[in-house]
Amino acid sequence: MAAPQETAPQVQKKKFFTVRTLLIILILLLLLAGLGVGGYIYYKSTASEGKSAGPDPEKLVTYSMGSLLVNLADPGGSNFMRLTPVLEYEQNKKNKKMGEELNKNKAALQDCIIRVIRKKKLTDVQPPESIDKVGQEIKSEVNKNLPEGEIYRVYFSEYLTQ
Repeated sequence: MAAPQETAPQVQKKKFFTVRTLLIILILLLLLAGLGVGGYIYYKSTASEGKSAGPDPEKLVTYSMGSLLVNLADPGGSNFMRLTPVLEYEQNKKNKKMGEELNKNKAALQDCIIRVIRKKKLTDVQPPESIDKVGQEIKSEVNKNLPEGEIYRVYFSEYLTQ
């Protein structure tokens, strides 16, 4: 009798695109798309923050408040300060009528500045680093008294103490 022919065991071919493989590829594509969109949004938000950090230098306008002579709060009343504050603001939609408003309220704003300085002693206004602090205080008080618009910075074209 003839020996039965033995057939070699058949190896099944594996399909490359099974449901499992397609699912993994789909998840990876969604992950990459999410990272791309997230990166784009982050880039746009940081790029716009860098632009809005300050006013446009070409739109800055200054307004001088005139020379002011103010007695300081020292005992005896013998010390005084002479200063000429210059207010800087950006000419934009928010500050559209700022020049008119400053002209109209100049006396009230000068009074506001005098009241800020009047509370100071000579030791508060004499050191060089005090100029920035005084400017910030004047800026905040002036901004409180401006119904429309906002002052960006205060400069001093004259700052004398005695």
